[in-house]
Amino acid sequence: MKEIEVKIKNINKEEIVRKIEELGAKKIFTGRVIDYRFDTPDRDLSRQGKALRIRQKGRYIYLNLKGKKKSIDNITGRDEIGVKISNFKIMHKILNELGFIKIFELNKYRTEYRTDEITFDIDEYLGLDPILEIEANSFAKVEEYIKVLGVEEEDIGRVYIREILAAKKRYDINKKKRYAIENEEVED
Repeated sequence: MKEIEVKIKNINKEEIVRKIEELGAKKIFTGRVIDYRFDTPDRDLSRQGKALRIRQKGRYIYLNLKGKKKSIDNITGRDEIGVKISNFKIMHKILNELGFIKIFELNKYRTEYRTDEITFDIDEYLGLDPILEIEANSFAKVEEYIKVLGVEEEDIGRVYIREILAAKKRYDINKKKRYAIENEEVED
């Protein structure tokens, strides 16, 4: 299967949801999504531009292998092979036994809308503003919906894993600081 998508930052979630619903898109999922990304200890998959992950989306669990990216105007396309699996922990163990290690974990809250030809995902990570993902079966279709939604060109672009992980780390540090301050105030 071919995955063609674009990420859009700096969205006004309420406004985007209104526009998406006006297009006739129906909400098909809302909930937590957990991704474990795997690679070899030497990062062989990353060097090839590939990604191997286990994803739990609600009660469904998938194993996906993504191929090398091809980008046109910040819209990325890549082949993706996936299979539904029944047990996250067992698949994790199988991948470890095959020599793969978990290189990072992502957690997000996703709201997914779909029409017959396009999927809109609004992803919310700790410490970051919501991000819109538009996914379709062609670069032209993704470009069409960028225009339909009135997305500003400067808001289009990649969202790097390191940004997401750094935002979570900042969030966790600030949470610990707030906790320490609150507990210190209680003791006085």
